[in-house]
Amino acid sequence: MSSIAQKSRILTDASASARVPGGDNHRRRAVAILDVDPDLAYDLDGERELAARTHAIAALETLPPGEWPARALDIIEPKGALGLLIVDGLLSRDVTLESASFTELIGEGEILRPWDTGSELTTELPEITWNVLVTARIAILDHRFVARTARWPELTTALLARAVKRSRCLAVQLAICNVQRVERRLVLLMWHLADRWGRVSKDGVVLPLQLTHRMLASLVGARRPTVTTALKELARQGKVSRREDGTWVLHGETPSELAQMYATLN
Repeated sequence: MSSIAQKSRILTDASASARVPGGDNHRRRAVAILDVDPDLAYDLDGERELAARTHAIAALETLPPGEWPARALDIIEPKGALGLLIVDGLLSRDVTLESASFTELIGEGEILRPWDTGSELTTELPEITWNVLVTARIAILDHRFVARTARWPELTTALLARAVKRSRCLAVQLAICNVQRVERRLVLLMWHLADRWGRVSKDGVVLPLQLTHRMLASLVGARRPTVTTALKELARQGKVSRREDGTWVLHGETPSELAQMYATLN
């Protein structure tokens, strides 16, 4: 069988496996993972990359903006699944325990497993809320995907590296939350996010995220009124500015403390 015919058959099989009774199948289609995320092929070359590109097929689902009940993925069998790969878009994961809350932003190239809830723990579990902030496409790396790609451990290690990278980003964010002054926390957080999603412009480094004062407060572990006051001071100092569309611009250089945080995690 030719590689084209083989890929066509696998795509058809993946499309069929994505059709789950009760599922929102009209937003799903089958894709080659290395087509939508070429960086995963970093350790592959030549014929191995071509073969992996043919077999690494997954169902792709589009998530519209709004609250995303992760339990909706119960229609997908998590047993043996590797996880969900964010192809593009932006999600938030809000963790609330009593009156305290913490937000994590999850975006392109990152791995999540929302069915791992920690229910096996005996301690009090926090409330988890997922929201799609920007329309997102997620690749479902289920047990079928794992079976199809077993011959290419380079793919698995690349995906594992993505999970480790997410944990490191989260560790930096938690370290930022322990910085004493809220103004400094906000500066460090925004530059940290800019390392992931920012782009350089003539005005400064653009952070193309519509982050409200309330969300920023949850990201740095502070109260919303305190964050509002701190942002006014940072704007007065010329360190940050906000565009009319709600996105942010950072001015100046990356804080040296952030580089030190990154270094301690390597």
